[in-house]
Amino acid sequence: MKSNDSNDYLIKSKIYKKYHYSVLSQEELRYLHNKTLEIFRVVIDVFNNNNIPYMICGGTLLGAVTSQNFIPWDDDIDLCVFEDDYDRAISCLRVNCPNDIIIQCKDTEPAYYHGWVKVRDKYSEVFPKEETYKSNGVWIDIYKLVRCKRKDAAYWINREYIYYLTRRLHGGGITKTEYWKRISCNKLIHKLLQSKIESTLLNKDDSVIYIIWSASKIILQENWILPLKKYDFEGLQVTSFFGAEKYLSSHYGSNYTFLPKDADRMIGIQRIEKI
Repeated sequence: MKSNDSNDYLIKSKIYKKYHYSVLSQEELRYLHNKTLEIFRVVIDVFNNNNIPYMICGGTLLGAVTSQNFIPWDDDIDLCVFEDDYDRAISCLRVNCPNDIIIQCKDTEPAYYHGWVKVRDKYSEVFPKEETYKSNGVWIDIYKLVRCKRKDAAYWINREYIYYLTRRLHGGGITKTEYWKRISCNKLIHKLLQSKIESTLLNKDDSVIYIIWSASKIILQENWILPLKKYDFEGLQVTSFFGAEKYLSSHYGSNYTFLPKDADRMIGIQRIEKI
């Protein structure tokens, strides 16, 4: 990978990744990568043993395609599972993961508001932490890969944003004032109604797409997905999209093989503690 200037993804990521990676010491970064890789090994073993297809995605896939390793400043591991397999995948993890790994979801933590499951280390804590959560350890994300018609995508995404805020409200993460402020400032009711009208009356595009149900709601073309392809990552052979390069180009920009300049290497945490 070569060095390159910022692209749209890097600019947008600063909204939720607020810290330059240098806030973590090299020791913390090594611990972070070793621990997430340890959790990842457990997860993919469970999936492989139970015939559950999975796809690495996001920065994890970017690292696998460009260097076969972590992006040096990455702070988690990302993977997704087809929506039809998702509930079984999470059930298998809850049954088969060792006691030092926590499966964090609405069933295990009432205040949980994310739209996907996090698999966390029990004996660490990252900061800033989510105060309403009992578990804030080093983690990997497991997203749903949702199949839908292109004409319905905007409606589904707008609806999920409202659901997300509602989950945060009910879990005590935001006040009613903040809830309605976000609804109003982002014009979510208007966007929801407009996208519903578009999908039912105006948009006739019935082509199939997939959405990675992460915070970014990344859209993939159907022909990018199958057959799944093997990739090397940190000495492991893992699986992901057949058209990984097309997904990465769409998500990170056509220059995704170039390293961003140092100032743009942002992470979402600023400290790690072992407990």
